[in-house]
Amino acid sequence: MLFSNGRWILPFATWLYPIFFLRFMRVKKPAPGFIFLVLASAIVNIIIWWKMIPAPINVYFIITGFALQICALPFLADRILGTRLKGFASTLVFPVTWCTIEYLMSLIPSKGTWTVLAYTQASNLSLMQLASITGIWGISFLITWFASVINWAWQQNFEWNKIRKGAITFASIAAAIFLFGTVRINFFQPKSPSVLTASIVQARSINADLKTCKWTDAKAIGNYSPEAENNLLEKTKQAAEAGAKIVLWQEAASWLPKREEEKFISNARTLAAQEKIYLLMTLWSVPEDFPKHLVENKLVIINPDGTKQLTYIKSNPVSVEPILKGDGNIPVVQTPYGKIAPAICFDDAFQNFIRQAGKNKVEIMFIPANDWKEIDHIHTHMVITRAIENGFSLVRPAGPGLSVATDNRGRIISSMDFFTTDEQIMYADVPIQNTYTIYAQVGDVFAWLCIAGFILMSSWVIFQKYFIREKSSHKKDTNRTVESRLADA
Repeated sequence: MLFSNGRWILPFATWLYPIFFLRFMRVKKPAPGFIFLVLASAIVNIIIWWKMIPAPINVYFIITGFALQICALPFLADRILGTRLKGFASTLVFPVTWCTIEYLMSLIPSKGTWTVLAYTQASNLSLMQLASITGIWGISFLITWFASVINWAWQQNFEWNKIRKGAITFASIAAAIFLFGTVRINFFQPKSPSVLTASIVQARSINADLKTCKWTDAKAIGNYSPEAENNLLEKTKQAAEAGAKIVLWQEAASWLPKREEEKFISNARTLAAQEKIYLLMTLWSVPEDFPKHLVENKLVIINPDGTKQLTYIKSNPVSVEPILKGDGNIPVVQTPYGKIAPAICFDDAFQNFIRQAGKNKVEIMFIPANDWKEIDHIHTHMVITRAIENGFSLVRPAGPGLSVATDNRGRIISSMDFFTTDEQIMYADVPIQNTYTIYAQVGDVFAWLCIAGFILMSSWVIFQKYFIREKSSHKKDTNRTVESRLADA
C-alpha cells in the first residue's frame, strides 16, 4: 500500500495491496477486522500523502482521518455483502462499492478526483484509453475487480474446476480492454495539421520570490516590482521569434497589484500584435482593499491583432486560495488553429467541469498550473487523463512542476520538468484535432451504474436476510403445526 498511490507509485502495487486487505477482512470478524484495517490505512496514507495536501497539519490529520474511514468501507462491504452473495457475482461487491465511494468523494469541492486509483496507471496508455469510454471509474473498477477475483479464487483454494468460468470471464474482459487501448493508440495516429505552441514558466529566482512573498499582504503589494512581468514579455517575444503561434504562461505567472493590471495587459497586447500570436497570459491580480475584494486568478486571451478576446477566472479554487471563484463555464475560442479553450490548474481535478470542452469539441485545451515538488508528476498524469477522456490535445505549463504537451490519446509530445532544467520555454507542435469519445457525451454514467449496482446488491442481501428467512421460518412453523395435529390424531 505504501507504493500504491501518493508520492511513491509502483503501478503493480496498486493492483496487489487490496487482495491482502480483502483476505484479511474475510478471515476476521467484521468489526475488529475493520478497525485494524483503518489503523493500517491511516499509518500508510499519512505517510504517502504528506506534503501533497496543501493544508495546515491539524486540518491535514482531520481530512486524512475522515477520508481513510470512508475509503476502508469497500473492504467492509465485501466482508458483509460479498459473503452473502453466491458465486462469481460476489466479486462485484468490492469494485462497485469502491467506485461508488470514489465518485461520491470526487463531488467534494476541495478534493475533486485527487486520490482516485485510476491515475496510478498513467504510464500504461493502453489501459488509460478506457477513460475515453467510462472515464476514470472504469479503470478503478478493473483494478479493484482484479483484487476481488483473486480473493474469490483464494476462497476456492485456486481449484481450477471451481474458478474456471470466473477466471475466464475476467481475463476475457481485461484482454478486450487492453486490446481496445492498444488498437486506439497504434492504429489511429493523428493526421491533422498542427500548430507550434510555446509554454513559458517563470525563472527559478522569480518563482522562489513569489513562493515566499505574501501577495495578499498590503505591504507586499506596495513593494511591487515589474521584474516578473518584464521577464514574461521577454520570453514571449523569444518564443514568437522561434515560430510559436500560440504562447501560454504558467498559472499566476504574473503576480501584481490590481492597479498595475491594465498597464501590463496593454504592453502584452502590443507585443501580441507585433508578433502576430495568440497570447494566453495568466495573472494573480491583487486588489488593494483585499480581503474585502478577493484576488483574481485569471487567464486573458489576446488575439494576434492585439485585441483582448476574453478573460477566464479560475472556477475551482483550492480551499487555501483567497481568490474569486469563476462562473463555472469554459469559454471556447475559434481560431485559425482550431477551437481552443482554457482552464486553470485545480480545474483539471473535476472531470465533469473539463467535459464541457469535450462536448464542445475543443481541439486544443490549455491548462496552466502552479505545482510543487511533491505533486510534480501525479498532477500532470491527472490532467493527461482529461485529454484522453475528452479527445483534445493538451498544453500544460506548470510552474514548479512537470510541463507537458500531449495529443488526444495522452501521448506526450513535449515535456519540461522545472526541477531538472533551467529552461523556461517548452515548444510543442500540437495536433489540431478533436476525436469523438463516448465519455465526452455520456459523462459519469459508469459511476452511476456502480451506484445502482451497490444499491441493488445491498437490497438483495437485505431481502434474503429478512424476507426469505422469515418465509422459511414461517414454513417451518406451519410444518410443525401440521405434524403436531397429525400426532394428536
